[in-house]
Amino acid sequence: MTPEEIMEVGQKALNWILEHKITAALTAVIVSSITIVTVMYIDKHRREYEAVWSKIGALSLDTNIAKFQEEPVRKKTFTTAIEQYKFMVEQGPAPKKARPWILFELGNAQYSAKEYDDAIQTYKQFLDEYGNHPLAPFVRQSVGYANEEKGHLDAAVMYLQGNAPEGDPVLVVQEKWDTGRCYEKMGKKDEAIKAYEEAVKLAPDSPFAKLSQFRLDSIQ
Repeated sequence: MTPEEIMEVGQKALNWILEHKITAALTAVIVSSITIVTVMYIDKHRREYEAVWSKIGALSLDTNIAKFQEEPVRKKTFTTAIEQYKFMVEQGPAPKKARPWILFELGNAQYSAKEYDDAIQTYKQFLDEYGNHPLAPFVRQSVGYANEEKGHLDAAVMYLQGNAPEGDPVLVVQEKWDTGRCYEKMGKKDEAIKAYEEAVKLAPDSPFAKLSQFRLDSIQ
């Protein structure tokens, strides 16, 4: 019998006690048993929660290291990570708070493995389920990058804009650099120049502003 089933039995037992006015001594025994089961239930879920986060951390570390390894090792690591993330999404007992992170990391692993269609699908699933999650702006940005890799530059520009929080010029500069780069690839020189110039104006000392200035010097 699972802890959940035992909890249900315990609730029925309490209801039965109330209905039949069982003695205090017997009630104490039953309540004590239910309390023990409740503690077991909470501990079980705590251990599951910790195990899932530990797994996410280990897979994330493995995939980040794999980016700098030889292709056979890299490919094997990402294939394994993708399979593990998919299992956690589809079948694993993932806690609700962990699920958005699992989807995000699954999309990232698919992106790094150059499985761009799968990555886009996973990222969009995240946005459908967790559109207001703090990770959502980064997921939208990732959809943009995946579309850029596929050459879908109009879609890339759409997803790469509007993700930076207000009052954060450094992240806005990154958006300008990203969109300017896509416009340049599309042959839209005027739009690219405008985006690059805005990046330089907003935060001239930031790395993305310096990259933007480099491109301006090249195309003007």
